[in-house]
Amino acid sequence: MDYSHVLDDAFHYTKEGIFGSADRWMKLILATICLGIPMNGYVMRIYRGADPAPDVDQWGTLFVDGLKLIVVGIIYAIPVMIVWAFAYGRMMLTLIQGNTAAMENWSPNLGLMGLMYVLEIIIAIIMPVAAIRFARTASFSEAFNVGAILETIKKIGWINYLIALVLITVVIAVPVCIIIFGMILIGGISMFMLGGNTVTLLGFIAAALLIVLALAPLLTVFQARYMTRVYDSAAREA
Repeated sequence: MDYSHVLDDAFHYTKEGIFGSADRWMKLILATICLGIPMNGYVMRIYRGADPAPDVDQWGTLFVDGLKLIVVGIIYAIPVMIVWAFAYGRMMLTLIQGNTAAMENWSPNLGLMGLMYVLEIIIAIIMPVAAIRFARTASFSEAFNVGAILETIKKIGWINYLIALVLITVVIAVPVCIIIFGMILIGGISMFMLGGNTVTLLGFIAAALLIVLALAPLLTVFQARYMTRVYDSAAREA
C-alpha cells in the first residue's frame, strides 16, 4: 500500500471539498453542533465512495444515517462497557454512597482492566471496516459479520492495515496535541496578563469551542476519506 498516496488523496479531498468550500464547511460545523449525528451521516456518504466530497443536503437522511452509525458503535462498545462495570462498578457505587472509608480499601482489578484495554484495541481495529461495510451494504447484520470483516482486512494485508491505522492516528493526534498545547499556553498567558476574571475565562472557553468546531469537520472528513481508501485497497491488493 502506498501510504503517502492515500494520505495525499485524503488531504486533497478535504482541502478541495471542505476547506475550499465555505458553505459546505459551515454546514458541517452545524452538523457537528447537532450532537454530531448528521456529521456521522455525512461520514456514511464518504464511506460509500462519494467523490468529490458530497454536498451537505437531505438533512433528514443525514440524521437517520448518523443515528444508525452511532447504534453500530454502541453495540460494538457493549463488551467494553460490561467489563468496565465489573472493574469500576463497585468504586462508582461507593462514591455515590459517599463511603470514603470503603474507597480507601478499594483497588482496581488489573485483570479486568487489561481485558478492557484488549477489547478496546480489538474494536478499534475492527470498527473502521465494519462501519464502511455497513455504509455500503445498508445492513446491520453485515456490520457485525466478523468473518467478512476479517477477510477484508486479510485482503488489505494485516500489516498494511495496522500500519495504516497507526499512521492516521499519529497524523491526526500530532496537530491536535499541538493545538491543545497552544490553547493551554495562550489561555494561561491571557489569564496571567488580563487577570483570572470570569469574562477572560468565558472568552477563552468560547474561543476554544470555536476552534474545535472549525477543525472537527476537517479532521473527520480527512479520516473518513483516508479509511475509505484503505478499505478500497482490499480489491487492489487481492
